[in-house]
Amino acid sequence: MATSPLINRLIPTVAPRLPSSPQPPDQLYLDQLNNILRLYFNQIDGTLGPLAGGQGGRFLNIPYGAFQDTTTQTAPANTAQVMRFNTSDLTNGVTLGSHIASFTASIGAASTTMTVTVATAGSIYLGMTLTGTGVSAGTLVVSQTSGTAGGVGVYVVSISQTVASTTITGTVQSKMVVQHPGIYNLQWSGQFVNVAAAIHEVSVWLRKDGIGPALDVVGSAGLVSVNAKHGAFNGGAIVSWNYFVELQAGEFVELWWSTPDVDTYIIQYPAGVAPVRPSTASVIATMSFVSALPA
Repeated sequence: MATSPLINRLIPTVAPRLPSSPQPPDQLYLDQLNNILRLYFNQIDGTLGPLAGGQGGRFLNIPYGAFQDTTTQTAPANTAQVMRFNTSDLTNGVTLGSHIASFTASIGAASTTMTVTVATAGSIYLGMTLTGTGVSAGTLVVSQTSGTAGGVGVYVVSISQTVASTTITGTVQSKMVVQHPGIYNLQWSGQFVNVAAAIHEVSVWLRKDGIGPALDVVGSAGLVSVNAKHGAFNGGAIVSWNYFVELQAGEFVELWWSTPDVDTYIIQYPAGVAPVRPSTASVIATMSFVSALPA
């Protein structure tokens, strides 16, 4: 049994080429013209009818993106840190972008202390993954202890190692970049854990690209209390809310967070047993196109 193409997509219409009229117009010409216009109007009806119907939205190709991170994310106390993503689940006009920094540094000896002597390009972000000659795979920037913020100075990395002075590249994938201008709905959730015996708080806010550097969005911060550890069980909370954001093509938004205590952080849990259940992402975010920008 043949399937109507309208089940899967709308058929675009193309304006017909109308025949030239003889002088004077005759009945054959008028019949041909009417037939061409009738077929064209039927095409328009066939396109607009399903679109205006009760399920017309299923034919629309609307920009969207869905992202997650499958690693645990920590932050130094009282320090702003960007949330990162390592997985794109779905993308259609919304993609992930990265902050990239290049610098000369050494790590050692057999320690987690990295000394940056030359900042070549970009700014060093906490949470960046480091690559370079002799750098252990999976090494992250944990904190900065001295120097110029994001530049020359001393940092703590996540893996103890010895690396002679070399060129290192730092990358953190955190930008949600849109290819089309519009108003977007950003929905996010984070799996927070608290391993301390006292309640701790986390702040989460939005940073948006624009003219000049990306800036924190006024009024976007949310403050959440994460339950204290109780007995053998750590405290925890799944935090979630949404933002409506106006973006031009090529602009991006990011989620940032901070906590006053390192005992509270964003956690990823492995798959469980008894009962068998899937793993958890530390952070999930979706971006959906809502509307064109106001005229």
